[in-house]
Amino acid sequence: MNRRNWFLTVSLGLLGFLIGGLVFGVYRQAPDYIPTLKVVGDVAQVLKLKHPKQLGKLCDVSYDGHKYQAIKLMDIIAAAQPISSPEQIHLVSSDGFTSSFPAQGLEKSYITFTSKYGWEAINLNHPINSNAKILKEIVVVSDGSSPGWGLTISNQDEDLVQVTPGQLYTRTLLDYLYAEGKASVEKDGKTYTNSVSTRRRACPLADLVPLTKGDRILVIGSNGEHHFLENRGYLELKDNYINYLQPKEHIQVDKVKGVIIDPPTASIMDTYYDTRHFLENGEKMLVVVLDGFSYSQYSQAIAKGQMPFLKSAGPAVKVAGVYPLASNVWLAAMITGAVPEENGVISEKDQELKVPSLFSISKQLKKQALLLKPGSKLLNTEVEPLTANDQNASGTADDEIYAMTMDRLEQGYDLIVVCFNGIAVNSEHYGYDDKRTREVITETDRYLQEFTTWWPGRVLVVGSAGKRSQQKFTADSIFVPYLQLKQASTGKNYGN
Repeated sequence: MNRRNWFLTVSLGLLGFLIGGLVFGVYRQAPDYIPTLKVVGDVAQVLKLKHPKQLGKLCDVSYDGHKYQAIKLMDIIAAAQPISSPEQIHLVSSDGFTSSFPAQGLEKSYITFTSKYGWEAINLNHPINSNAKILKEIVVVSDGSSPGWGLTISNQDEDLVQVTPGQLYTRTLLDYLYAEGKASVEKDGKTYTNSVSTRRRACPLADLVPLTKGDRILVIGSNGEHHFLENRGYLELKDNYINYLQPKEHIQVDKVKGVIIDPPTASIMDTYYDTRHFLENGEKMLVVVLDGFSYSQYSQAIAKGQMPFLKSAGPAVKVAGVYPLASNVWLAAMITGAVPEENGVISEKDQELKVPSLFSISKQLKKQALLLKPGSKLLNTEVEPLTANDQNASGTADDEIYAMTMDRLEQGYDLIVVCFNGIAVNSEHYGYDDKRTREVITETDRYLQEFTTWWPGRVLVVGSAGKRSQQKFTADSIFVPYLQLKQASTGKNYGN
């Protein structure tokens, strides 16, 4: 090879190396595959970042002698729609390294993507160890002030633990191998099997509250699931919600709202079964539903002398309600005897029942039935309801409902379901302890006394959740009183 050809060869080689380096460098800066960065915890939307420009224009950031194009961390969090006020941020790397700092003071906090470290943090105002690399998750932890968000564990008397998905992220979690199923095939006289499992982030329920194995619990899901179980389960953390797992029985309840330890055996759904039983045995039933009347409010009213008639009737039974905490959802459970998941009414917008109600039973038994309620229709039932409005501007339609009921007590009906909402309306507007609320409670007590005097049958009184759809699942909101009242005209006392 002569000198000229040698020089040409070397030059071409260097040029190829340079071009290759440039191409390789471009590839390293903009790879074809970018792993997803998720924003989870106490957020309304699980944000999945798949590209640095997904949220729009990038910021130019200089750090440690290098220039980066990055996304403001505040913009990322805002896009995920935090629930209430964020309190803490956790940056979780693929290797488990986690950087945690307060959610305030993020004006100079950024997330960028580099070929070397993938998604990484640049925090100009924080210590250097806050700049986590190879990020896979951003966990938002709220202050827990948002009603209806997260999970409440209670017993019949009080709330024991309230925890949000973000707060659960900060606890010690197991990498739990959850069996999904098995399969087998026969080939050439041999059996080949395979098991399928998924890895779940979970903690035993007993890690959050003092429990012993075998304790009875009631697990209630956001879509109206209702499961009586023994304490052998786990709480699973899934993005921005919490599931309940019972591995041995292969039970999974998604988006759990409440767990009741040692729950009462009775529930508002007993309204259906008790009423049906007495109707089938030839007795007349008057069912009175008191919206917004919790068991704790009943206890206070009795103790303060606000309901002398109910006090004389004997103690009420404490019964569990259902979720969601909305008037139509609870009424549907009462008149069908089925949980929301089964009866089809799982939100305030739902009106269609998927199962027969007490009014269907009445028709089958050839008995007359009536539904009286204030305001607009809540449910589509087998009878058209009679509704009343607040004609005298008293603040509620309770007095109108009372008058309509009294007019019909002796018109031959076998079943009347009456709904009052005065307690709920006044409690929501003025508070439980306000004089106006107390006056409505005492007036309701008088209504009940009049009903038992004139109604020729049994009277059943049950509390309900009221109208607050965003009401938090608590021991105070989920338990209500349940009473069967004395029929004054005959002297019969049916007990509880």
